[in-house]
Amino acid sequence: MTPTSKPRAYTALLSAMLVWGFSFLAIKHVIVVVPVFSLLFVRFLLATLVLGAIVWNRRAFRLPRRDMWLLAGLAALSPVGYFFFETYGVALTQPSHVAVLIATIPIAVYLIAFVRKQERARWLKTLGILVAYVGVILMIGFGQSEEGASLWGDLLVLGAVVCAAARTSLIKDALTRITPLQLTFYQFLFSLLVFGPLAATDGAAWIGQLTALAILEILFLGIICSAAAFLALHYALSHLAATQVAVTANLVPVVTLLAEVTILGSLLTLPKVGGTLLVVLGVVLTQITTTPDRTSIIVEG
Repeated sequence: MTPTSKPRAYTALLSAMLVWGFSFLAIKHVIVVVPVFSLLFVRFLLATLVLGAIVWNRRAFRLPRRDMWLLAGLAALSPVGYFFFETYGVALTQPSHVAVLIATIPIAVYLIAFVRKQERARWLKTLGILVAYVGVILMIGFGQSEEGASLWGDLLVLGAVVCAAARTSLIKDALTRITPLQLTFYQFLFSLLVFGPLAATDGAAWIGQLTALAILEILFLGIICSAAAFLALHYALSHLAATQVAVTANLVPVVTLLAEVTILGSLLTLPKVGGTLLVVLGVVLTQITTTPDRTSIIVEG
């Protein structure tokens, strides 16, 4: 790892979390007009086209057959599994519920990585995860009984958590042989094979109902939240430990809540302020390591 690669990895990672913090608001608004499967297909089609245009050289995308099967399996976890559960979850429950459940991904990743001996059980890292999670609960826990919440929606989001945790752990192995760009491109390409036929069942009547704002939100979800943010995430994963990357997802509900306050005019209460500080503290604690994990140093992509 070069001296400048780690700061770049953190910059890429934080940029992805910032973008995803706004994505829940966009999904919640656009899903009223666009059916779920159509939204997912258009979103990932845009991402595939953008990434394909970045590197048009065929050699850059040429991979051994075994790696193609690996990428197909990873794509089944995410974006297929993850975004299927997440998008339906957002449609059925409140964004705040989605945010707090998505924030449990680091805990699941930490347990999987520990079992697979990808991460060492360091007390500071464990403390950071627990502090960050307590912060998320403090921020959002007071709104669990609000109107619009749904048990089924929450359970669907938990399905997304399982998919994301499994993929985050497995993806470290793939990034030893595959570049972040290849990984990002193929995960969206393979997802089209699933969401394409499903989107066809939605029909095309929704196209005539699109507003200018809905179109901008779809472009935001496809180009920024999918292509750019996932590429940034995979770059970060090629330089940082899996748990370091995953725990930063706790920043997403912070961004979401701040966006609700500034854009939707929601009230910023004392529990939300205290929770925000705890989340930031927890994320900082997980980044403090005295010796590198076995998965911290990966070949550059």
